Amino acid sequence: MTIKPLGNRLVVKLVRVAQRTSQSGIILSTKPENEQSLGEVIALGSGADVDGEVELKDLDVKVGNKVLFGKYSGEEVKDENDIDTVYKILKSNEILAVIEE
Repeated sequence: MTIKPLGNRLVVKLVRVAQRTSQSGIILSTKPENEQSLGEVIALGSGADVDGEVELKDLDVKVGNKVLFGKYSGEEVKDENDIDTVYKILKSNEILAVIEE
């Protein structure tokens, strides 16, 4: 599946976080809270309009960056070929932070 975002939008592939278990092996959480708000940027649009003008502004993120975004931000898209892969299409202003490692 190929998704090409337009304007100031970007496509983020959700990063799955491992299950949390106790020392004795009891599963504490099957879906951690931050699972839906962490992702890797896989595609960028051309940029945002600046004050309604035709000039385009570069987005603050790059392909490959890991980013944090709001839990209910963007539109979720599932890959029809791989049901475990989930993408989000977000506006650039919905990105809260870039994670640097």
